[in-house]
Amino acid sequence: MTTVKRYNTKKLYFPERITAALGEIFDYPLAAVEAPMGYGKTTAVREYLNKSTAHVLWQMVYDNSLSNFWQAFSNLFSQVDTDCGQKLLFLGFPADSVSLQEALGIIAKTELSARTVLVIDDYHLVETTEIDRFIEFLALNRITNLHIVLIARFIGLQSREELLLKGYLYHIAQETFELTPQEIAGYYKTCGIGLKGSEADELYAVTRGWISALYLLMPEFIATGGCAPEKCIYRLIEQAVYTSLSVEMQEFLLTLCIFDSFTFEQAVHMWGKDNAGELLAELTGKNIFVKYDARTRTYYPHSIFTGFLREVLVCKALHHRHDLYQKAAHWHLKNGEYPVARRYFYECGDFDNILVALEADKAADYIFAARDTELLKSYLEECPQEVKARHHYAMLNYALHLFVHNEMTLFSELCREFIGNIHTDESLDARARESLSGEAELLLSFTAYNDLKRMSAHYRAAWELLGRSSSVCYNRTNWTFGSYSVLYLYYRESGKLEETVRDLRQSLPCYARLTNGHGSGAEYVMEAERYFNTGDFVNAEIVLHKALYHARTGMQTGIIICALFLQIRLAIVQGDSSGIAAGLQQLRTAITGGRRHLFLHTVELCEGYLYAILQQADKIPHWIAEGRVNDSCLLFPAIGAFNMVYGRVLLVRGEYLKLIGSAEYFFDTAAIFPNLLGHIYTYIYLAAANKRICKEAEALSNLRSALDIAMADKLYMPFVENCDYIKPLLKKLAESGFCREDIGKILALCASRQKTVARIVRNHCFRGAPKLTRREQEIACLAAKGMNNREIGERLFISENTVKTQLKSVFEKLGISSRVLLKQRLDSTNCNKLSEFHSPGD
Repeated sequence: MTTVKRYNTKKLYFPERITAALGEIFDYPLAAVEAPMGYGKTTAVREYLNKSTAHVLWQMVYDNSLSNFWQAFSNLFSQVDTDCGQKLLFLGFPADSVSLQEALGIIAKTELSARTVLVIDDYHLVETTEIDRFIEFLALNRITNLHIVLIARFIGLQSREELLLKGYLYHIAQETFELTPQEIAGYYKTCGIGLKGSEADELYAVTRGWISALYLLMPEFIATGGCAPEKCIYRLIEQAVYTSLSVEMQEFLLTLCIFDSFTFEQAVHMWGKDNAGELLAELTGKNIFVKYDARTRTYYPHSIFTGFLREVLVCKALHHRHDLYQKAAHWHLKNGEYPVARRYFYECGDFDNILVALEADKAADYIFAARDTELLKSYLEECPQEVKARHHYAMLNYALHLFVHNEMTLFSELCREFIGNIHTDESLDARARESLSGEAELLLSFTAYNDLKRMSAHYRAAWELLGRSSSVCYNRTNWTFGSYSVLYLYYRESGKLEETVRDLRQSLPCYARLTNGHGSGAEYVMEAERYFNTGDFVNAEIVLHKALYHARTGMQTGIIICALFLQIRLAIVQGDSSGIAAGLQQLRTAITGGRRHLFLHTVELCEGYLYAILQQADKIPHWIAEGRVNDSCLLFPAIGAFNMVYGRVLLVRGEYLKLIGSAEYFFDTAAIFPNLLGHIYTYIYLAAANKRICKEAEALSNLRSALDIAMADKLYMPFVENCDYIKPLLKKLAESGFCREDIGKILALCASRQKTVARIVRNHCFRGAPKLTRREQEIACLAAKGMNNREIGERLFISENTVKTQLKSVFEKLGISSRVLLKQRLDSTNCNKLSEFHSPGD
């Protein structure tokens, strides 16, 4: 016989958290239960009081009539004491101090049971200061055994803050009634519906814990196992909230619903009338699904309410929507929020202004482009040719974004298109055309990227045409693309490294003139790296100080990081633990002091390389250990530098087969420009991995390939730093007569370095990458998921102040300053692995 599953969608559900909150009303003379319609506040209060031993007096408010309120109030007290009710009715509403005292005396003399609760439901309909004053007066005088509970969508008591501070008022807010995903699962289980964790999360994402919405979605969930369209929720909002608002308020909300959040200034700009402040005050004061965060000075509409309003907006005339998008776009354009401005201009088909926003965009690190390149491509594909042809500087910016994200085919096509446009644009005078031709030459230098001789020719041509700095390439863009090594970026031909260093030293001054000092110090970093890799540590350190001076003078964060990383590698050679610690600290300071958080992943790459060299796998950032380069802010030319670190990490973790399988990708990436250092390291890693799986012939062949490239330039340190894996192979090759002299030099350097590394690891004299305590990690993960301090405190049963203090510590430890960066950082560490992340003993 088939068993039919039974559901009871009428079941009530109250988490212990809500029950505990309601239990505190007996500790105060006055309680305010405040939440928008449909949060179950009335039901919760009624059910709780029905189960208590209290005597309940329940008064409903239907309008703002003073006389109706007083008659209902007096009749309630007639249930306790007929004489009391009659006296109150005869007294009339107490509108002055004398009658207030009289009313107080009448009620106080009434023999109330041990716990009497006067509930005034829908109190927001009162909207009368006289009644507010009367309720406040009763609370301040603490009538024995009487507890007053006001249930309302919003409560505007004039002395609210004073009553709270002095302990007369207990406030239960909307958040108390918002069910968490776990509680949603509990509610549905009570009704006979079993939810998986992901399903509870999905329901929470749709409803934000709004009990009425969860109830309305239940039949659809029973029928289909999924969430219903939000139409039924929207009908509820329309009937219970929207239709009761004034026409002006409805229009005001529709004007702002295109934003997920907004500021007062945005609201004034969008509304265009002088009463925006009054309307906002009414919205927040009456709890109409809009919260105000005083800390950020931002208004946050409820996501469900916003969704409903956008549905209404769709029904408006097209020109009305376009007017809103235009206003929003110009707001973001004026405030330098260019990607958002472009999105709104696109919504109303304004391609001219899309390109105006692109022209104005000086995203110093192309940080938005990783997310925005696909959007830019779609905009420009649809953009009419004649529009593109008159926005030359926008096309230059677009070309740079394409280059750094490896859209090389499209980049080359755009360069040709740009040059054609400036030659056919009759609106340009001779000087303007010459300047744009100079910009084109600078743009074309990227088509020759990492071939310094060809790039230099373009620089000279650009300077001859421009005679001034570029309007597109400037000194705050990311010269290193996130790489920790200049040598990696420009070493492209075996046997010509010294010549390449010289080429960079000769070409960079011209480029720096064109870009107001962009790349300052890079030539000295590359020279210092060459010295270091050849084992000339003295000259490496001398030139490194020169590099740091020029990079800091030019405020070139990426180059400063390259120099500091080389300093740390020198400190390892010298056995200088304190130097390593100082270098790690300076790496963090370089990005926090200059607010260049794009380089956070570059710094972590440096740390990951250090810990891999020191065989401390547990300290390697998770995103590196898991090979998740796409989760980082590294731009395409630096991906091969990531592979150089990741390959060593795979060795340290013993993932030899994975390393061998990844080698082809490593080679392909390093071959694009090309980057010979990537080839050298990959061959070394292959040799080490093949040796570990007993394929010695392949290992020796791999090592020969690495030596063939590197020894033409006497690059010893890639082998020295990996001697812990390849030393036997080096000895065997030397015994066979292959590169005997060079291998002898490598082994001598290795012998000295092994001792210093052992001493550093043994002494643990430097601080590792910052570690969070278990509590800090819990808070950080919740913050990264978008929860505010109050919500985090409620989840973890700690105060908001504790959350704030702990988050400050997290930001300091991780070298970041915003929740956006925190999300990026924790996406790259994996919040689920708490045991791997917190400090020992926490």
